[in-house]
Amino acid sequence: MNFPEDPTSPEIITNNSLEWQGISYDVKRRNLFGKKLETKRILDSVSGSACPGQLVAIMGPSGSGKTTLLDILADRVSSGKIDGTISVNKRPRSTVSFRAVSAYVSQEDSLIGSFTVLETLRQSARLALPKSVDAAERERRVQHAIDMMGLRSCENVLIGDVFRKGVSGGQKRRVSVAIELLKEPSILLLDEPTSGLDSAAAFNIMEYLKKLAAEDQCTVVVTIHQPSSDIWSSLSKVCFLAKGNVVYFDTPDRVPEYFAEVGYPVPPYTNPAEHVLNLTNTDFPGHGDVEGLIERYRKEPRAPTCQMQLLLADTVSTPGGGGDGGQLAPPSEKEIWKTVRPSKLVQFWTLLKRNFMNNLRNPGIYWVRFVMYVMLSFMIGTMYIRSNDSLTQFDYIPMLFYVQAFLVFMAVAVLPFFDEIRAVFARERANSNLNVLMFVLANFLAALPGIALIALVSTGMVVGIAGLNAFGWFFLNLFLSMVVSESLMMLLGAATPHYIIGIALGAGLYGMFMLVCGFMVPRDKIPAGWIWVHYIAFHTYAFGAFMFAEFHDEPPAGNAILRQFDLEDTDLGVNMGVLAAWTVGLQILFYLALLDLAFLDHCSQAGMIDVRGEAIISDTSSCDDSIDYPRRGPSEVHSEDDDEVPIVDYHLVEAADVRRVLSAEEATAVKVTKDKLLIGTEKGSVYAFDGHGKMVGTWINHTGAV
Repeated sequence: MNFPEDPTSPEIITNNSLEWQGISYDVKRRNLFGKKLETKRILDSVSGSACPGQLVAIMGPSGSGKTTLLDILADRVSSGKIDGTISVNKRPRSTVSFRAVSAYVSQEDSLIGSFTVLETLRQSARLALPKSVDAAERERRVQHAIDMMGLRSCENVLIGDVFRKGVSGGQKRRVSVAIELLKEPSILLLDEPTSGLDSAAAFNIMEYLKKLAAEDQCTVVVTIHQPSSDIWSSLSKVCFLAKGNVVYFDTPDRVPEYFAEVGYPVPPYTNPAEHVLNLTNTDFPGHGDVEGLIERYRKEPRAPTCQMQLLLADTVSTPGGGGDGGQLAPPSEKEIWKTVRPSKLVQFWTLLKRNFMNNLRNPGIYWVRFVMYVMLSFMIGTMYIRSNDSLTQFDYIPMLFYVQAFLVFMAVAVLPFFDEIRAVFARERANSNLNVLMFVLANFLAALPGIALIALVSTGMVVGIAGLNAFGWFFLNLFLSMVVSESLMMLLGAATPHYIIGIALGAGLYGMFMLVCGFMVPRDKIPAGWIWVHYIAFHTYAFGAFMFAEFHDEPPAGNAILRQFDLEDTDLGVNMGVLAAWTVGLQILFYLALLDLAFLDHCSQAGMIDVRGEAIISDTSSCDDSIDYPRRGPSEVHSEDDDEVPIVDYHLVEAADVRRVLSAEEATAVKVTKDKLLIGTEKGSVYAFDGHGKMVGTWINHTGAV
């Protein structure tokens, strides 16, 4: 694995163990009126661990809490109350550094249907990999992920959407897994990675995950519904849940022995996983005594943990104490993300290109609307064709209202397609810390060409055929009105849980704005209780601009019309400025809505979720580490002040230079200064490392004191 080489964060290291102890999760049910009812416990004192090199499976019947536990481990639960401990390498889990080294594959496939498998992976690589990964390495990872997930035969096939058939559901599942493998995470969490796959594809994916864990010392945790015998044998540990409790957590080969001890032996020629799942599924008759299994496991807890063999103690001295000794300062969140994600500019250009190409390729975003606008504009123009001498200036007023109202209203058609973009954004934001501002800017700018094309063609047909005045003002007004409407749909798409709700809210707002814009009821006749809506509705300024641009140069009838609608003092520049301000305001709200999406909101930072981060110290069921760390006693650690020994954070031993030295020579002494770590070896050499574990000096055959 190639991860950030800043070892001053306890999680930014090559191999990471993940431990959880006493995890309980409670949610409060509410009725339709929002009144709180009883509290329901989803998980109850769940403990376990996953060590580097292990493939751990969480299993259980539907409703047992598998996905909930995985979401909590992945730091993706935003409501309810969580109690317990989650640790990475014996340290409290840090949100920023944990997400920097981990990846999460959800059960739902969040992909954009307009792109091929290869394009999807390349875009994901550009958005997720840091600038330290060059183009050649980035492409190597993409091609490697394609081969490992068996996607070579469909790499140039579209993902697919409602308009075009694409890859199969199983292939989409493999694409989702491949995307997260691009980062080469040291902790990989997958929710039902074999869902929707045939037996061969499921086995191959699990075999690859096993290989990934073994060869790269990756910590892999999956939820799986019903593994085959082949998949079962590839697992390192299994955790069976029932009613939110653990009934077994240990190696797969001990399942027959354990359940025989508790009175439920595995029948001959039966898959142990199926046997346990049948025992714990209380939805159907024939299950075992689930409460008894829960109590039995609690009485004989195995509490598996990862016992790291460390060179240095897992404690730190008082900063500045012990002469030159002191604590190495942890990096800031900004420093961590600099090393694990691309620059904002790279994200912006990648998102801009992706959104523009998606708008171009997806017929439902603009092209269907374009056809409808052309048809309606042609119909409007021919209904009010200039050669029709029977039409008066008053007859053109409803046409201007219709153009402003209905053509703008059609922006609601984009909401179903924004759902797809929002789901992809949520995944990328959670796994790659996508910059929200860059997403908002790219999404907005990518939408402008399509809106401009529709506004230009509509203006040309309506103004040209009907013989209206002021082509430029008509186009600018229609364009800005459509931009405001599109921005409002973006906001509703981000703020509502489903596009149907967004369409309903949008239609309601448009209906209210149309009613008070000054066409149906002139401004001076609007009731005082509703006049405030008239002034905030963007329809008011768009309709007023259409009217003024058309009639102010048409005396005397034109001036009479403007006086009748109280529009003779309209300032076109001010009205266009109001529409532009509406756009800016809606985009800011869109940005805030994306920040506050429920599945991205870190309520734990606000105190809504109580996760106590204490180090888990346990010697039971220890995991062998891939590195044979030299052992030392307290007498072997020296400092300038023997009464106060400065101890450096243990994770420095994972830095590349330190690992290389320790693999070749046995350490006999350690010293910490303000900015250096000194290691003396049995061969009489002294090696100096900076705060990042990089070697900065060597003394061979050193005979003096360390």
